[in-house]
Amino acid sequence: MEVQSTYMTREQAAAFLHVQPKTLANWASQSKGPKFRRPGGKVVLYTRSDLEAWVNGACQ
Repeated sequence: MEVQSTYMTREQAAAFLHVQPKTLANWASQSKGPKFRRPGGKVVLYTRSDLEAWVNGACQ
């Protein structure tokens, strides 16, 4: 049984959304895009539920 991580890195989130990691970074700097967390340092994390909510909201 594989346990999935609650959080995704920017690279994993970008792959999930089919965009480049730099695109997510640009969106974050412009206060756009999906919700993310910065637990410390340069680490940026996303949850699948936040990514899905953002996609569903963007498509409406």
